[in-house]
Amino acid sequence: MRARRTTTVVSILAALTVGHLVISRSQPAGDEDLPFLTSSSLGRVAHLGYADMEVTDVTPAEYVVPQVSTELARIASGVFVLVSVKVTATSEPTTLYGAYLLDDRDRQYRASDKAGCAGVVTSGTGVPVYAVYCFDVPTDRLAGLRLQIGRGSLTYSTFQGDAMADIDLRIRPSDETSWPKTEDAYLAESTSREPIELQSVTLEQTG
Repeated sequence: MRARRTTTVVSILAALTVGHLVISRSQPAGDEDLPFLTSSSLGRVAHLGYADMEVTDVTPAEYVVPQVSTELARIASGVFVLVSVKVTATSEPTTLYGAYLLDDRDRQYRASDKAGCAGVVTSGTGVPVYAVYCFDVPTDRLAGLRLQIGRGSLTYSTFQGDAMADIDLRIRPSDETSWPKTEDAYLAESTSREPIELQSVTLEQTG
């Protein structure tokens, strides 16, 4: 993992709690409803027909701190999993509307809205875009997490029949033991044309 930059912020830690957003499939989907998955793992590029996708870093955190200094830090209900990605459209400008995590039982976790990280991500043809997705995951469901990312939308169920990356985040059982103990805080990041270096934040309780 890359070295983190550090800054100091004084914050009231009556922080907002971010809940887990979970979607469970109620019934098996037919083959025609499933996306075409390209498997990869942390540090390896998934080559899809419309884009190259890579998870470049995965970082646990207890807090995500908004860019606006007057806002309170967001505290995870479980553990924040910060997933840094690089996306390069290969044939035409491409917008990625969907990114979510799956645990070892294929339960889906949406990115946390309250964390203020990446949502919709757009790459111009041949132009890399960098993004950080923030997920709030229960502490006992970390090992084996995978990122699925593509052009479709969970909200409108438009992943069917399209190409999608399925990327192993390389989170091991030992991480599931240690990550819930983290007290780390990072500044919220969204998207950038330049590689994103997560910025560590020191929180001081007041009041």
